[in-house]
Amino acid sequence: MQYRTSLLALSLLTLWQAPALAAPGNTCTGQALSKTFASGASWNLCWTARQAEGIVLSQVTYKATNNAARRVLGEAALSQLETALDDGSVTPLFLTTEAGFGGNNLQTLTTQDCAGGTLHADSGRNVLCETTRSHGYSYKYTTQRQGQLLELASHSQIGSRNYSVRWRFYENGTIEPSVGLSGELPIVDASAAQYGWPAMASGKIATGFTDHALWRLDFDLDTSNANDVVEEITSTPSTDRLKKTKAVTTLSTETGRSFDPETKRFWRIRDGILSNGSVGQLSYELVPNHYDQSRANSSNAGWLAQDVFFTRYNACEKYATNNPTSNCGSNTSQFTNGENINQQDVVVWYKQSYHHLPRSEDSNRISTVWSSFQLLPRDWHSTNPF
Repeated sequence: MQYRTSLLALSLLTLWQAPALAAPGNTCTGQALSKTFASGASWNLCWTARQAEGIVLSQVTYKATNNAARRVLGEAALSQLETALDDGSVTPLFLTTEAGFGGNNLQTLTTQDCAGGTLHADSGRNVLCETTRSHGYSYKYTTQRQGQLLELASHSQIGSRNYSVRWRFYENGTIEPSVGLSGELPIVDASAAQYGWPAMASGKIATGFTDHALWRLDFDLDTSNANDVVEEITSTPSTDRLKKTKAVTTLSTETGRSFDPETKRFWRIRDGILSNGSVGQLSYELVPNHYDQSRANSSNAGWLAQDVFFTRYNACEKYATNNPTSNCGSNTSQFTNGENINQQDVVVWYKQSYHHLPRSEDSNRISTVWSSFQLLPRDWHSTNPF
C-alpha cells in the first residue's frame, strides 16, 4: 500500500501559486546553452528551473549547415501530468499540487545520472544533464551520413514515481520531447485482479494505470512571435482506397483537434511570411510517435477530450489543467474560446496518453517506459541541408 499512502499524502497538499510566464518576445529566461555540431549545424536556447514545470526552455533557435539561424520556439515545457489508476480508487494527481514535494520535486543529479555528459546547476543544484550522442543514419542511399543529437534530461520524484523529461535536438532540426516513467507499482488487493496483473511473488496485484502528459509549446517562428499560422493537413483515401487526396485547411480560431488515422490528420505551424527560398513556407510539423490511447479519459475531463489544442498566447494560461490564475480559464478546453490565431502568437498544447498494464518484470522497479513525439522541420530548408 506504499503507493496509495504516497498518493493520499500528495492529495492533501495545498495548491502552489507559480510565478507568471515571461511576456512573449525575444526574452531569454535563465541560462544560455548552445551546441554546434561538426557539420556547422547548431542549436541555441535558454533554460531555467521552475517549481511546477521543472525545466523550461526558451528562445530555441536552430541553424542548419550553411543556413541562417532561425527561432523555432519561444518557450516550451511539460505543463501538466496526471495518473489515473484502472480501479478508479485514487484521485488523479497534478504537477501543480505537489507543493509539499517542491513542485515536481526536481532531483539533484550526480555524475552517474549524466554519464559522458555535462551537468548544469540551478540555485546550487545540478538539475540538468547535457549529452551529445550519435543517432544513426541521417540518410542512406548511394551515399550515407551518420547524424548526432543534443540531449537535455532532468528527473523528478513524485510520490513513488520517477519521471524523466528528455529533450532531443537533432542535427537536422528535429526536436523530440519525451517523458519516461519508472518507480514502484501501485499494489491493490488480490480481489481486484480484473484491474491489474499478478506482478509479485506473493501474488499481489499491480493495478494498471494511464499517464496523461500535456506539453506547452509556444511557437515563435523566426524573428516575429506574432505571425504564425496553423494548418491542418489530411490525406483522405478514395472509396476504393487506391488513392489519397491531400487537403490543407488553415485553422483561424482557437480550437481542440484529434488525430484520425483514416485521413492521416496532422498539423503544421508555419511562419506567416517567410519561405525557404523555393516553393515551401517555413514550418514545423507535429508528429505523434503513437496515439493508440489518445481517447483515454476516465474522468471525462475537457482538457483530455482532444489530442491537441491551439490557442493564442495569454500570459495567464500556464498549465494545461488546474491553472491557478483566477482571471483565466482553468484548462485547455476553456482556453479555446474563439480568439483569432491566424497570423498570431500560437501556443500548441499537445497530449500524450499511455496505458501501462504491469508485468512481473516491473515488480521491484517499473522498467522505464518512454512516451515521445517529434517536431519535424517541414520546408524549413529548400533542400536536404546535409
